[in-house]
Amino acid sequence: MTSNLIKRTKTEFIVLPAFHGDCILIKTYDIDHNEFTILIDGGTAQTFRYSLKEELKNISRINLLILTHIDSDHIAGLINFFKSSLIDNINIDEIWMNNPDLVEVNNGELISVKQGDNFKKLILEKKSETKLSQISISDRLLNRSGIEFTILSPTFAIVNELYERWESLRLLQNNKSNISSVKSAYTLSLEESNKISFSPDKSINEDIFNSSSISFLLKCPDISLLLLADSRPEIIVQSLRDFGVNEKDPLIVDYVKVSHHGSLNNTSQELLGLIKSNNYLISTNGGTADHKHPSRETISRIVYNSNRNDEVLNIFFNYTLNSLRERIGDFINEIDLEHGNWNATSQNRF
Repeated sequence: MTSNLIKRTKTEFIVLPAFHGDCILIKTYDIDHNEFTILIDGGTAQTFRYSLKEELKNISRINLLILTHIDSDHIAGLINFFKSSLIDNINIDEIWMNNPDLVEVNNGELISVKQGDNFKKLILEKKSETKLSQISISDRLLNRSGIEFTILSPTFAIVNELYERWESLRLLQNNKSNISSVKSAYTLSLEESNKISFSPDKSINEDIFNSSSISFLLKCPDISLLLLADSRPEIIVQSLRDFGVNEKDPLIVDYVKVSHHGSLNNTSQELLGLIKSNNYLISTNGGTADHKHPSRETISRIVYNSNRNDEVLNIFFNYTLNSLRERIGDFINEIDLEHGNWNATSQNRF
């Protein structure tokens, strides 16, 4: 099957309503102004039915599909996509997965591992000609038709650790604790919340699935996006510093997709001090009963980032603020918005 080339002069993207997961569709263009489509994750199982399916109906080619990691809220929607009839009408040039061979190791009860296994089988069945690539920071800089990817996570060591510990990780993830409580600091002002030291409750190795997220800086011809998946800030900080980024010479980027739906343990003051951006994106419907997000502390760290300029800062949510408050309480309020020169906006198309 061949697809006609579509010309494009502007990058557009949508952060789909993916329930408590991630699903981002980017339509940019290459050096010849041919449309270049990137699909990052597929959200939860319901995401395909309620939003992704409609977006894919008029697409005949995905140049790059990225599964950042195999947590269920990132992979399940992709599985439903590959099981649908739509997959037969869409060419996929390349798929990035964080070590696709790993999913063959386990037949246990960890749902994301089962789904990883299913997804790889579906790829081999439905898109056997598609190029499969494993990605780590060893790749550093990748170029696809003039579109630049700077890989920031995972490290090669984390990928190897994930493989070596695969069997034992079943119990670890089945018993993982709530890592993104959002109501603990509701009594503090937003500025006071930023004074709480960043202190993650798990080490990188204890949080191996999120630590293995494929995260990167995407440079399109007209905009740049820092796409952090569910990555750990310690890894991103080290990668940015390795590329010469520091507090006096920060990374300037148009948009930042905040890690792990704005969870408490995935965005540190140190990381934000290395970034200069006026636009932050948070993908969540408020989370699940035992894993709520975004965290008020994370919002405070973004708003009171030490590297901010004097311009208005925007935090965009892909669900309405009222629907988020219904799930997680008054995580931001009118008083918060009166200070700090920032806006909280419900918007998912850019």
